Amino acid sequence: MELRLKLCDVSACEAMCCHDGVYLDEGEERRLRTLVERTPTLLAKLPTEYIVDAVMDGEIVGRKTAVRPHDYRNPQWPAHFPRTRCVFADAAGLCELQKLGLERHAKPWHYKPFTCWMFPLGIDVDTGAVVQPEIMLNDGLQPESGDLGFESVTPCGRHDPQGEPWYLTLATELAHYDAVRELPNCGSIADETPTLKP
Repeated sequence: MELRLKLCDVSACEAMCCHDGVYLDEGEERRLRTLVERTPTLLAKLPTEYIVDAVMDGEIVGRKTAVRPHDYRNPQWPAHFPRTRCVFADAAGLCELQKLGLERHAKPWHYKPFTCWMFPLGIDVDTGAVVQPEIMLNDGLQPESGDLGFESVTPCGRHDPQGEPWYLTLATELAHYDAVRELPNCGSIADETPTLKP
């Protein structure tokens, strides 16, 4: 079966993909902190600790963006998803980093972490090849219960017979990945320069 997807509709899904924040590598954390420090309007919207330790089963497994409690209206909200939202999402679920990129006439994902702008696609760490969403049927969050994991639960990562083939729906992300995949940091969270105004 060919995977067919529809474009993201944040008003319908309530930014479901942002419910637990996003994991950051060391370079992304450094660049994100620099961006926030140089952008007072962004800093004013964030809590003091906007990047925190990611903890799983009582162990620190990395760094991620912090989250805030959020009251989701969706009656189909997955039971294994916490009712939280990334601190970089506004009240409507729109990403402040994406809004900043657009305000500065850059690509929408110019300041976004790699995992965010590639979602729901994944990358094979050995080959660098794109992994289509249908391969990620269970991300291990709830293996014992049989619940689906993350990508395939969110509307933009779930097969929809009315959607377009996945590579057409996500053509913009695929084209950008092809353009930046050989660059250092793969184009995620571009280094801020003093010439950019807050």
